[in-house]
Amino acid sequence: MQQDESKRVFRNHPSVIVSYLLTAAIVMIVLVFLSLREYAWDNKFETIIIVALVMLATLGWAYFFWKRTFYVFEDSEIHVTRDAIYKMDKHIQYTRLASVGVKRDLVNRIFGTSTLIFNVNSSMNAASAEATLVLKKQMADRLRDQLNSMIFEKQVTVEQELVECHTLVRVSNADIVLHAILGQPTWQALFGLLMLFYAVVMLFAESSGGFLTAIVLFGIGEVLPFISVILKYYNYRIYRVGDTVTVESGLITSQRRSFKVNKINSVRIREPLLARLFHKAMLEAEVVGMADEDNNNAPVLCPLKGRKDVEDVLNRLLPELVFESAPERQPRRALVPMLITDAIATVFIVGVCLALFFTAETYLVGESETLTLAVRATELFAAVVVPILIFGRSGMAQRHRTFDTGKDSFMFVYGGYDICTEFINYDKVQFTRVTSGPLQRPFGLAQCTVNMMSSVGFKEITSGLFEPDDLERVADEVNARIADGRYDYRRYL
Repeated sequence: MQQDESKRVFRNHPSVIVSYLLTAAIVMIVLVFLSLREYAWDNKFETIIIVALVMLATLGWAYFFWKRTFYVFEDSEIHVTRDAIYKMDKHIQYTRLASVGVKRDLVNRIFGTSTLIFNVNSSMNAASAEATLVLKKQMADRLRDQLNSMIFEKQVTVEQELVECHTLVRVSNADIVLHAILGQPTWQALFGLLMLFYAVVMLFAESSGGFLTAIVLFGIGEVLPFISVILKYYNYRIYRVGDTVTVESGLITSQRRSFKVNKINSVRIREPLLARLFHKAMLEAEVVGMADEDNNNAPVLCPLKGRKDVEDVLNRLLPELVFESAPERQPRRALVPMLITDAIATVFIVGVCLALFFTAETYLVGESETLTLAVRATELFAAVVVPILIFGRSGMAQRHRTFDTGKDSFMFVYGGYDICTEFINYDKVQFTRVTSGPLQRPFGLAQCTVNMMSSVGFKEITSGLFEPDDLERVADEVNARIADGRYDYRRYL
């Protein structure tokens, strides 16, 4: 609710109080029916009184904080004030904003409101917004248009964007379902299969506790992320207006986030193993101040599509970062130190696993044939499949690892089962480190580790094994751009 339009002072829409009450109600329901079920059933009146008191306390707390929280939009900053139990005085400079997003969840849709999300250029709070403001939808769109014109120099309104700006890639809702299934990292898929196998074993062993534990872990590791991804990326659109990229998506809760191209530190084409089998890939970016909790904190610029489609989106969306590459492949002699490392890791991992499983089997003799069979199957898996997976990863890495340098960025292709092709802006590199260990040095090989800011925290990207002089070109180019003036910090403000 706007208090004084001339001073541009706003207060959250009262529907935020309803959101607080819904959250409290869900917590109470879970607590009563899962933790205090027997007590609640035997003491219905006392339970009702306790729940009513908690809800009334929540209502009073929410109203008190809502009444005393104000958002003042000044000429150069957003000033958030709260004079409640403790006093808050927060100043958010417009120049520090990474994006002004819009989110509409179920409560927003019921009350006709929108939530403005303010993310700053900082990795410290990228997973959560620096501030949020709930307003009626028309007012929120008008305020966002005004902020976009100041921050991103966008003269196009939200309504015009919806009509005039066409998405750079057509993503069907069937593509989103495939993205949820095939786009997950290989380790996550293996964990889900392992929990499913464990649940089946516990079911045949008539162990209800073990079965429920496996089902819960399977639901947390596979089912919930699957549902969350579909709900989040449904109705996906991405477009670019001038130097501003806008991403829209969402089924129940819709989101619209915009950010400047110069805030992108790197962009990667990620190909999980399952997706690569179907010649599909996805496009991600590292944008400081913008995190995606459903995708390891890397904002998605294109959900799972054909590899050629993703490359086309990248070339049209970010021509500043990509270049025509003639990549240098990892030398064949790099296989020798990799295989030696794999052999050492295999002996250690398989030895520990077999020792644990053999010990477990001695305790299960005569207890349960199903559990004994499951442990022996796991022993076979540890003895045969684990070495295959370890050595297979090196074989995949040797096949795909490449390296190349361009005018404004350089490219690393890295990974084993999940392959990443990453274009990194020279100007966003904080420092590089070229190392050659005792196994790599005799073969004249080294690795380059690049450190930069990511969407959340610091990020290290490590290349494959190449000749040290070739890898040193990255650091040489970074320093040369600083020395001759091609690097200008003002371009990234």
